[in-house]
Amino acid sequence: MRSTVLITMFWARLASAGENWPQFGGPGGDGHSDAVGLPLTFSEKENVAWKTAIHGRGHSSPVVWADQIWLTTATRNGKQMFAVCVDRDNGQIVHDIELFTNNMLQDTHPLNSYASPTPVLVDDRVYIHFGTYGTACLDTRSGRTVWTRRDLNCDHFRGPG
Repeated sequence: MRSTVLITMFWARLASAGENWPQFGGPGGDGHSDAVGLPLTFSEKENVAWKTAIHGRGHSSPVVWADQIWLTTATRNGKQMFAVCVDRDNGQIVHDIELFTNNMLQDTHPLNSYASPTPVLVDDRVYIHFGTYGTACLDTRSGRTVWTRRDLNCDHFRGPG
């Protein structure tokens, strides 16, 4: 959880530089940003504008669009999977949406989580993917689920990624 908070802080600072980061690897998918003046070091007190605890366990990269930061999390046992939206300016949780409940789970490597795939933002939609456990499209303002799919099954081997 601590890493999620600090990583979210980095993306919050990046977003405040005026650049959206809508997918893994950023706008161009190459991990590059045009933002300048970003902090190079972090600590519990250095270069932290706010901290927000996120429940569960997730390894997805946060994505940013305007004033929203989206990420995924799941219970440690993978039974419940969530999309979380945090306000970029103050760290308040805007949406905490349980998307999927699972009864049957594949094994996941202990260093992985059930919430590892990174969301994707396109205009007013966020696409959340948990591999074989489900994919969903949400309206970013209301948090309303636009659609879900649970029929794209695969063998993760070590968990969704």
